[in-house]
Amino acid sequence: MKFQLKALAAAMVLAAAVPAQAAIDFASTGNSSLSLAVFDSVNNVSALFDLGKSYSDFSVIGSSFADSNIDALGTNLSWNLTGGDYSTAWNTFLSSANIANLQFAVIAADNNAGTAAGNKGIISTLNAETVTSVNNLVLLAQLAAWDSYLAAGQTDNGTIYQNHLLVDNGASVGNSGKANTLVYFGQNKNNAAGGVSVGNIGQSLAVYQQVSGPSTTSTGAFTLFGNNATFTLGTNGVLTYATAPVVEVPEADTWAMMMLGLGFMGFVARRKQA
Repeated sequence: MKFQLKALAAAMVLAAAVPAQAAIDFASTGNSSLSLAVFDSVNNVSALFDLGKSYSDFSVIGSSFADSNIDALGTNLSWNLTGGDYSTAWNTFLSSANIANLQFAVIAADNNAGTAAGNKGIISTLNAETVTSVNNLVLLAQLAAWDSYLAAGQTDNGTIYQNHLLVDNGASVGNSGKANTLVYFGQNKNNAAGGVSVGNIGQSLAVYQQVSGPSTTSTGAFTLFGNNATFTLGTNGVLTYATAPVVEVPEADTWAMMMLGLGFMGFVARRKQA
């Protein structure tokens, strides 16, 4: 009995020592990881960061997930690429890239096996004031191409660093072949179609979502996130997501005190004039 307990304890210690297998989730799962792509097109090097959030965490339309309300007023999220599980990838990337040349985009996707309208979709940064929608054929091509890039970022010969399989928030760096994010962002668009999804470092990009329509050639619903929702990647290596701040409305008793104060000031002013 004592031997069995010791064996069980040893097995538990061994299991705890094995790193978690937390590979990045593809769009084909129906709920891909939210990912940040950063690249230097001059030096032909790019990096991909799993942000630890999913398509469902940011979905605001469609039939697959309930409205996440991620574009509500006062929403703030941030990721520091210079620390934790991201730091080695960020430093490896910057050893080959010039920070002044950096561009970025944020993507999540849903390539659900269902065919009903709204079951598939893409969430992306947008470097424009309005959304340029695409039909189902183009949308599905975008989703498939994104998965191809995610796979290549972990296996392609152009991958010079990756830890997606070992940590919850993995990253990879590539400088050639399909491991380079530039392969996906043709013309700075998602798979060379739709609106411009890429922006320069320090620039704030809007966010949009488009979901599939009812037929192969139809265009599904699409929306720009509300309350001025934006992603921004700073030169300090911090990515932020933020919406407009909540404006506090004074309580009724606060208004009453303000009106009383204004009335008193008016009374004093009249006394002085008299």
